[in-house]
Amino acid sequence: MVNPPQRSAMSGDLPVLIVGAGPVGLVLAKELSYHGIRCMLIERNLDTTRWPKMDITNCRSMELLRRLGLEEGWRKVGVPAQYSFDVVFSTGLAGREFARWALPSVDAMRERIREHNDGTMPAVPYQRGSQEVFEAWLKRLCETDPLIEVHSGWRFDSLTQDHEGVTATITDTTTNTVRTLRARYLIGCDGATSAVRKAVEIPLQGRPGPRLAPQVHFKPRDLTALHVHGQFWHIFFATTGTLISQDEVDTWTLQRYYPPNQDPSGIPSEEVVMSTIGRPIEIDRILVTSVWQGNLLVADRYRAGRVFLAGDSAHQNIPTGGYGMNTGVGDAIDIGWKLAATAQGWGGPSLLASYEIERRPVAVRNVARSERHANVHGQWRSQMNRELLDADTPDGAAHRAMINHFIQTERGENEDHGVELGYRYEGSPIIVAEGGDAPAWSPRVYTPTTWPGGRPPSVILEDGSLLFDRFGKGFTLLDFADDPQASTLVAAATSRGLPIERVVIRDANAKRLYERNLVLIRPDQHVAWRGDRVPSDALGIIDQVRGASARVA
Repeated sequence: MVNPPQRSAMSGDLPVLIVGAGPVGLVLAKELSYHGIRCMLIERNLDTTRWPKMDITNCRSMELLRRLGLEEGWRKVGVPAQYSFDVVFSTGLAGREFARWALPSVDAMRERIREHNDGTMPAVPYQRGSQEVFEAWLKRLCETDPLIEVHSGWRFDSLTQDHEGVTATITDTTTNTVRTLRARYLIGCDGATSAVRKAVEIPLQGRPGPRLAPQVHFKPRDLTALHVHGQFWHIFFATTGTLISQDEVDTWTLQRYYPPNQDPSGIPSEEVVMSTIGRPIEIDRILVTSVWQGNLLVADRYRAGRVFLAGDSAHQNIPTGGYGMNTGVGDAIDIGWKLAATAQGWGGPSLLASYEIERRPVAVRNVARSERHANVHGQWRSQMNRELLDADTPDGAAHRAMINHFIQTERGENEDHGVELGYRYEGSPIIVAEGGDAPAWSPRVYTPTTWPGGRPPSVILEDGSLLFDRFGKGFTLLDFADDPQASTLVAAATSRGLPIERVVIRDANAKRLYERNLVLIRPDQHVAWRGDRVPSDALGIIDQVRGASARVA
């Protein structure tokens, strides 16, 4: 379905034009709609991707999707909640399992969250599901949203911009008709080969990944053979390949890695599968195949005037850690609420400038972490003796124990909760900084804190509800002391047009974890300011967090 009106875009009063209807563009469109802002979403392809690409939406992304009312819908079409996220290490399906990361299912993770209500846990569990399914599901929602105008088969060609907006030239590929669109802002969510990024001449820094990978997306006939090690999410084989269960029904993806000086494009898909898993299986249907090479790249800048980059157009990493789409979801939420604030008139001139300041360091770190996780696999493979791994001897058992010990000490690929939940927007001009030393940060462990710029702790309140669910669409002032002076900060926000809700929380556990009597939460669930009382310059705080001043703490 395509929403019919086009006149608004041609007449120049379209707030936002999004180029690229992958996951990031779709989430950005829903974020804008959530705040009541119209947008147009154009995509050069007529259909959503046929490739699985990402296969996990991490806990932080699920928290952000929950804000938009999308969490349960995604869970309904994703992998059912009872299946584990186990990662198996094996010499082959005719060989031996020698290590396993036992990772809980969504159901088990929910129970763990309930049991550990100490602020260290996410608000909601992660979710398995391929990008192929995610895109198709979310695009349908965007097409039925009255604030989102979706056009498939429209290719972005070029742009010009001035102090009032951006003029984009696009081509309708079904009719070869050239069109001109006018919007106040344009966001490039058009992937690694981004035409938008090239149009504004923003370079990338980094390098290609170290390996080439044939990828085979297929449906087998014999599911029993694939489950010789039991149910799993991923299997990492000693043959430098990975088998991924996409839906726990009948769809699988296999990747085999080769050095960059070896061209695997001529190897038949069936041979790639059989040589990697170590036994013949019957393949019912091969869905798609390709050879790809990941990149480790970050754009020099995320903005050129009224043009912004988000998702893979701004950063690219290899799959280990699952940071690609999940980093892009964070981009979409960040730039989305800031564009909405600007369109609504209460966002100041520093607000849009803060997007790059906040999000680019996250991408730099995540790209580096994805490379580190990939190197872990190279390290255990360099230590292994294939014959000993399979040997039913004391030496074989000792060798398996040694490799397993190394693998168990390097579980961060799926358990770096500090990376996923603990990133902070330090140095942002719209965060009211504090003196003193920030709490220690670890990539592996999320430390619950309301230090300004970070994601605050998730708490289950005494009535069983989530504190995160008390946050509003705009800013939320959490008041743990029922302080009458809190109304001073609310009045200051109201005088500037900044949307704000004061929420009094009477919960001893939450008060302890939130560390201050008053904590101001941004629309994206990050801490903007905190204090035990409202200071005399309440208006200064509001002007800083809305990007209208450079107040010094």
